[in-house]
Amino acid sequence: MKVLAIMGSPVRKRNNEALLSSVLNGLRSEHPAPEKIDVQLFCASSLKVSPCIACDRCARVKGCIFEDDMQTLYKEFESSDVIIITSPLYFNSVSAQLKAVIDRCQAIWSSKYALKDSMISQEKKRFGLFISTAGVDLKDDPDLFLGTLPIMDLFFKSIHTEYVGNLFVGNVDQVPVLENEKSIKDGFRWGQKLYKHACS
Repeated sequence: MKVLAIMGSPVRKRNNEALLSSVLNGLRSEHPAPEKIDVQLFCASSLKVSPCIACDRCARVKGCIFEDDMQTLYKEFESSDVIIITSPLYFNSVSAQLKAVIDRCQAIWSSKYALKDSMISQEKKRFGLFISTAGVDLKDDPDLFLGTLPIMDLFFKSIHTEYVGNLFVGNVDQVPVLENEKSIKDGFRWGQKLYKHACS
């Protein structure tokens, strides 16, 4: 089993990474030989990804005009069974670093629908989870993460991945994830669910 994880947070070893680790631990716990799960982890802030300039070349020629780290991610999307994306909530959306990655999936979208020659297999099953954190408490704003949903829905559709759910955690300014036992357990359970999806 191959897992692709993209960390959208520019801050390491904090809330997003703690949740991602709990999901990966849950996923590994289901595998009889967890060392055989291949996890490829990328931090969006460390990648060289040019923003999409809407040149529309990808609607005429398969692929993107920019030769940067997205070329690696395109290959990872193709070969992965599980895709986990994380981002803190910034201005009710995903981080700028992650959004640059998402926007560059226009090349995949165009290859599927404009060129009818997809960059990635549409036969292969992939399963996706979105993780997001916010400083505001969900009790104070139940619709806190609403702005991220259409973005992630279209992203997972573009890479031909079944969007199985979200792990949203608020109030991290007051209670960091590492101090939130429920959130860690929720992440672990999501990892178990992803494994079962991928093996179904």
